[in-house]
Amino acid sequence: MCTLTVVTGSNTYRIAMNRDEKITRGAGMPPEMYEFGATRAIYPSDGDGGTWIATNEFGITLALLNWNDVAPAGKAVKTRSRGRVIPALIDSRSLWDLRAVFSVSNFTGMLPFRLVGVFPCEREIWEWRWDSAQLELQVHEWKTRHWFSSSLSDDQAETLRGLACRDAQHESDAGSALWLRRLHASHIGGQGPFSLCVHREDAKTLSYSEVVVTPGCVQMGHFRGSPCLMAQVYPIEIERADCLV
Repeated sequence: MCTLTVVTGSNTYRIAMNRDEKITRGAGMPPEMYEFGATRAIYPSDGDGGTWIATNEFGITLALLNWNDVAPAGKAVKTRSRGRVIPALIDSRSLWDLRAVFSVSNFTGMLPFRLVGVFPCEREIWEWRWDSAQLELQVHEWKTRHWFSSSLSDDQAETLRGLACRDAQHESDAGSALWLRRLHASHIGGQGPFSLCVHREDAKTLSYSEVVVTPGCVQMGHFRGSPCLMAQVYPIEIERADCLV
């Protein structure tokens, strides 16, 4: 359960992501910087070695959403956490590097998910979809997009939250950092399960993460708690490495 927004520019991009989860799971741990050989990455943790969003020094960001409206193929049984997908891939230094790792990755035992990858050097956005048996790929244009998931209904979340996002595009500061925070903290249509900032008896938006990638730096900011209560966000920043082609 999440909402993900990617705002693209000519040589930069911004990302905002709400992590919606059962309240009993807790807000997780704030972002830290990790080193994978020669690659540095920044991401929060779910407390069990996994994450839902990460960015690295090459400007690549990966974000994972549960895929709730697809029926798991066959008699799928969860034996591995989807949260382990991103840490296994975020050391990639280019889209083609990641594709090579992805081609030999094994997701058997994981429930359905959608993995979004943002690649500024190639100016492409890729989306992999795993239904617990097969992997499919969609390649998106380099332009602003939103993704939505909800354990109640991905389709309904996309309809209701999507309408709020389309309306917000007409605001004068659309695409800015303040606009992203305001959008992801909003209760347009009423505070509830399908507002962007989710509030249910058993689940809610537990944290908000944002990524900013420019030609010179990569940074991730994070707020633990409902975005509608958001206070100061202190980002972790690393120097951006040169593109590998």
